[in-house]
Amino acid sequence: MSKFFTILLSLIFSLILTISTFPLGSFSPDWTQLFLIYWILAIPSSIGLLTSWIVGLVLDVVLGSTLGINALMYTVISYLVLKIHHIARYITVFQQSIVIIAILIIKFTLVLWIDSILNINNYNISLYWSCLTSALCWPLVFYFLRIIRRKYNISE
Repeated sequence: MSKFFTILLSLIFSLILTISTFPLGSFSPDWTQLFLIYWILAIPSSIGLLTSWIVGLVLDVVLGSTLGINALMYTVISYLVLKIHHIARYITVFQQSIVIIAILIIKFTLVLWIDSILNINNYNISLYWSCLTSALCWPLVFYFLRIIRRKYNISE
């Protein structure tokens, strides 16, 4: 299987995980963001800002959220991860989880800020629980996608 289709299938799987854990509300991990972070760390030359923006738009449509919020946030977070991927690739998975908490706190703070500017009130402060659950799920995502990457020999 080619690199493109493997990454595409994994991102579709992350969308399915996001939809299936949607009933958990604020405790639902941000699966799609975690999958994007992994692929950016693993092969930064293949996954970029355009891919993150497209995935964010698809997620906006699937979740029925304000069009462009997830696209903007995924692009911003992908940019941050691209800037630190040289460091983040060589730290332990536990340390990566701490970095992911910090990055997702930035993301959800920006989401709440945009939500308040637009005066929509779709989100509330309990959104920050997703940062913790995402960080707890990061080792699972990391090792799962690493097995897939090695099985299908996906490299830069």
